[in-house]
Amino acid sequence: MVVSTARAIVVPAIESKLWDSTIIFSHGLGDTGAGWSFLAETWQGRKLFPRTAFIFPHAPTIPITCNGGMRMPGWYDIVDFGNLTAKEDENGLKSSTRILQGIITEQVELGISSKRIILGGFSQGGVMSLLTGLTSEMSLGGIVALSSYLPMRDQVSLMITDANRKTPIFMGHGKEDPVVKHAWGIMSRDLLLKQKCEVTWHEYDGLGHSVDPEEINTLERWIASRLAPEKGPAGSSKSEL
Repeated sequence: MVVSTARAIVVPAIESKLWDSTIIFSHGLGDTGAGWSFLAETWQGRKLFPRTAFIFPHAPTIPITCNGGMRMPGWYDIVDFGNLTAKEDENGLKSSTRILQGIITEQVELGISSKRIILGGFSQGGVMSLLTGLTSEMSLGGIVALSSYLPMRDQVSLMITDANRKTPIFMGHGKEDPVVKHAWGIMSRDLLLKQKCEVTWHEYDGLGHSVDPEEINTLERWIASRLAPEKGPAGSSKSEL
C-alpha cells in the first residue's frame, strides 16, 4: 500500500510487523517524490527488502532564479545553472536539511535505529542527502548520491559530524551528464575522500543526467549489504529474537 501525504509518498514495509529499516530518497529539481517511487515498486515487486519502508519526500515549491524565477519543486535555489562556483543558496540548503532531518528523527522515534536508515537522492536530492547525512548527529546506515555534488565545500571540514564521518557513501554518476557534470562528482568524491569519508564510486559510460538499470542493480546490491539482518546471539537475527 502506498500512502501519499502532503510532504511525501510513504510505502510501508511488506512485512510491516517486522519493519526494521527505512530508505528515504529525495528527487531532483522540478520533480516530486512520485518520480522515484518506482524504486520501492521494483524492489518490493521482487520481494526485496521486505522489512524496509520507503519514504519519497516532496520538495517545497520555490522560485528558481536560473529559470527566470519560475516556481517549481526544489530543495534550494540555483542562481547560475551550470556554474558550480556561483553563490549557493545556503538558507535553502539548510532549510531542506531540517526537513530531511525531521523525517529521520520521526523514524527513530517510531523505533527504527538510525543505523538502519539509508538517506539518498538524485541530483538536488543527492546533494541534500550528502549535506543532511554528513551533518546529522544521528549515525546513519548509508548515504546515496546519484548524479550529484557536494555543496558548501568551503565548510566541508567543519560540517562533517563524527557520527557520520565513516558512514558508507554510494556515489553514482554518468560520464556524459550535461546537467551535473561528471567532473563535479569526481571533485566531490575526492573532497570526501580527503576528509577520510568512506566513498564507493561508480561511473557509467554514455549515461547522461539519469540512471540506468546497471546503476540501479549496483545500488540494490550496496543497499542489501547495508541492510543485512542484524545478528544476535548464536547468529540469530535480532528482529527474530
